[in-house]
Amino acid sequence: MNTLVHRALQPDVALACLAVSLSWLIGHALWNLRFSPLARQRIPGPAYAAVSDLWYQCQALRFRRVFEIQRLFKEYGPVVRVGPNRVAFLESQPIHEIHRAFAFNKAEWWKHGNFGGGPNTLITNDPVQHARFRRWHSAGFRGDRLQKTARLLVPQLEDLVERLQADCGDGVAVDALRLFKVHVLDMLGIALLDYKFEQIHKREEQPLVQYNNDWLVDLAFRSSFPPTIYGLLKKLPIKRLQEIFAADAGICALGEKIYNETPDEPTEIEGMNIVASGKWSRDPITGEKTPKAEVISEIGIFLLAGTDTTAVTITYAMYELALQPKLYHTIREELRQAGDQGQVLNLDFLRGLPYLGAVIKDVLRVHGPASSYFERTVFPGATELGGYVLPAGTEVGSTARATGRNETLFPNPELVDPEHWVVRKDGNWVERENLAKMNTSWLPFGAGVRACAGRPLAEVELLLTIAAVVSNFRIAIHESTTKASMIPFDLSALSPQSCLLHFTPHPLSED
Repeated sequence: MNTLVHRALQPDVALACLAVSLSWLIGHALWNLRFSPLARQRIPGPAYAAVSDLWYQCQALRFRRVFEIQRLFKEYGPVVRVGPNRVAFLESQPIHEIHRAFAFNKAEWWKHGNFGGGPNTLITNDPVQHARFRRWHSAGFRGDRLQKTARLLVPQLEDLVERLQADCGDGVAVDALRLFKVHVLDMLGIALLDYKFEQIHKREEQPLVQYNNDWLVDLAFRSSFPPTIYGLLKKLPIKRLQEIFAADAGICALGEKIYNETPDEPTEIEGMNIVASGKWSRDPITGEKTPKAEVISEIGIFLLAGTDTTAVTITYAMYELALQPKLYHTIREELRQAGDQGQVLNLDFLRGLPYLGAVIKDVLRVHGPASSYFERTVFPGATELGGYVLPAGTEVGSTARATGRNETLFPNPELVDPEHWVVRKDGNWVERENLAKMNTSWLPFGAGVRACAGRPLAEVELLLTIAAVVSNFRIAIHESTTKASMIPFDLSALSPQSCLLHFTPHPLSED
């Protein structure tokens, strides 16, 4: 009899559980939509984003989040609610406030940006730890050090020119994105790691190029799925998935190899070496060495952020120079001022070319690879931002891609146009006046104390590489490379899948 009663009650229990669950979900959705602190302030935004984080996470897994948030700005205005507890800002004033010093903590998403579980500059919320990490590489980004780095990079740039001459004969196109990722990793090794990859010269490619791509996909999985679901995904015997999940270990293995080949004690080294700086540093209070995991994680962030972002920018620059021949010919006109080919790669000379600098600046505005949507968290208490009072725990964010497309400041904002920044005057290109508002909306390297540490080196690499290629080649777009194919995926770093271009030898002396 008890068994019969038990069986009879089972459907009722199941229905009761289902009813309670549905009631909770509906009640929670109504709270988010109508009664939560953000809802009561009627912050603009779509209802489907306000009721749950499902829409937001789906956009992350589609690799389209930054573009969807940009669409919402156009539809709803400069402040948009993009989740139950998420608010996105478009205008530069609240964005600079978000990134001012340590006014807001990095959001939960950032914790997934570690390598091998170790903290690094990118993810730490500890100001002391952040300052310690920055000290390891700050010396490498100073003027005198950058001048020496530029000279050390000249043989690498000559190798790049020779590689393009050899690979692009008979009208053959090359995947510029993949080639420049290899090239930039070579430059990074010379500039910051005192490590010679020599991939361009030896025609050997590190698996790091693929590891970086896969690590960013894994980052999207880690930050979007609950830990249980993510753990189940890692157990699936699907080869491609396992390659993605192995990327972190692959990057860490390379970082450990570089770490182990760096001397344990201070010694004379030719170039800058952030690994040595970390390995040789001591805690000022305890005198203990820096944990190996921290140094390897810091190497990891530079192997990723120091290669992909610069390579993507160079690729988009080459694409735009081919798409808009005026840009290409005007840069060559500036480069001819060097007098002879040997001076073209002189850093001081290149920094004095306004049009070249303006092309790079506008490529970064339109195609900046670090222009994804990044969030911070409101500290305990509440804060006022953009005209709204945001309670503790609210995640606030911005995207440089949208901010740099302000049509009031940048007419025809989707077009790379260096004349946003320079104007022709008395036969010379000079910087425009009154650029303050435009500069505050130009954020491809972020803002505040957490802005990209490697910006000075990236700018040097961009100047040198673009000058080396433009002074030696014509550039043309392969038929498979279209405006549609160059729309990037949002993998935290914005990047196309590939970019086939033709490089035809054409030294300056032939003009």
